[in-house]
Amino acid sequence: MAATGQAQTSPSRHAAILPYAGFSLRAVAFILDLIVTGSFFLLFFAVAFLPAALGSDSKLSGTEEKWVYIVLLTYIPFVPFLFFTLWTWRGQSIGMIAVRIEVTDRDGEPLSATRALLRAIVWPLSMLPLGIGAAPVFFDEERRALHDMLAGTVVLEMP
Repeated sequence: MAATGQAQTSPSRHAAILPYAGFSLRAVAFILDLIVTGSFFLLFFAVAFLPAALGSDSKLSGTEEKWVYIVLLTYIPFVPFLFFTLWTWRGQSIGMIAVRIEVTDRDGEPLSATRALLRAIVWPLSMLPLGIGAAPVFFDEERRALHDMLAGTVVLEMP
C-alpha cells in the first residue's frame, strides 16, 4: 500500500522509513472502529434495558428509567476513553490494528497521555461537520487530518 509521503521514525521505535497512511486506509480503520463502538453501544443498551427485560411490566418504573439514562449517558465518555486508552497503550485503535496503521507524534515516538487525550477529544469535533476534518489528508504533505494537526500527531503505515 504505497503512499506518497514518508516519515522517518526513531531507530528505537521503527528501523525503517514508514509511509504516512493515506485516506483509504484511515477510512477503513474508521469504519471498523464504528463497528466496534456500535457493538459497545449495543452492549450498553442491553445492560440499560436489562431490568425492563427481566420485569413483567411493559412500562419502565421511575428507577428503571433513571437506570437507562445513567447507563446510556455513560457511553458518551466511554468512547473517547476507549480511544485514549488504546492510543496511549498501543498507538492503535481496533480498526487501526486491523489495517496496520499507527498513530505517533511527529517524531515517530509513541503518544504521550496528554497528546492521546487531546486527540481523543478533538477527533469527534473535527469529524462532526460532515467529516470535513478529514479533508486536509488529501492536501497535507504528512497526510494529517485536522485532529492530527491540532494534536501534533501523524498516522503511519506499519510494515
